[in-house]
Amino acid sequence: MRYLGGKARVGKQIAEQCLKVLAPGATFVEMFCGSLNVIRHVPPDVRRIAIDACGPLIVMWRAALAGWVPPVIVTAEEYALIKKTQDPHDPMTAFALFGCSFAGKWAGGYAKDNPAQSYSKCASNSVVRKARDCAGLELEHSTFQQKKPGCWQAGTVLYCDPPYANTTGYTAVGPFNSGDFWLWAEEHARYGVHVFVSEGVAVDPLPGWSVIDEQHGHPGQNPGLKKRVDRLFFCEKYL
Repeated sequence: MRYLGGKARVGKQIAEQCLKVLAPGATFVEMFCGSLNVIRHVPPDVRRIAIDACGPLIVMWRAALAGWVPPVIVTAEEYALIKKTQDPHDPMTAFALFGCSFAGKWAGGYAKDNPAQSYSKCASNSVVRKARDCAGLELEHSTFQQKKPGCWQAGTVLYCDPPYANTTGYTAVGPFNSGDFWLWAEEHARYGVHVFVSEGVAVDPLPGWSVIDEQHGHPGQNPGLKKRVDRLFFCEKYL
């Protein structure tokens, strides 16, 4: 399923980096879980918790893990009705407003199919595939501020993929404060949590944080666009 800022291309590589410090019996937590592109690559014998501030998204994933299969066809009329009502308890809300929207941006406009691709069919297949990979996954609807330092045991691996600084925000959940987030992430590291954060070039390495991986995306068909850069930060300050 397309998702603004999703990690479909680098999700497996990020998971592999995070798993290097996961001790036997420890928990893997993904904050800002989005389209589950990272946590799906964590082995099923690990306790996995996926958290997101978008309630309809968590409703959709819970339904999918319970066996719900999204439709392979969503018409423009159906999309318009869903966008108008935005029922937070209907799994179709997140499926349509992310998976069937232009560029995976929440309610960003109906993505019309073309001869080479059916967006709703691709989104449906993706949701089903990820639900299969994530059997047994625990899902939570929560903002990062609600997860207070100390809520997870020492040794927990926490991966975060927050909205990148100086980029398009996530209209599904409202404004995001990057400064508050980084303070929050460091506080969790003080409690012995292994904290990993994905960010872009707008953030320089912070004291006690190191860049352990950097990936350069492709600008697509428009050569005038800049390549996307994904950096994976790790907090070593309290090890």
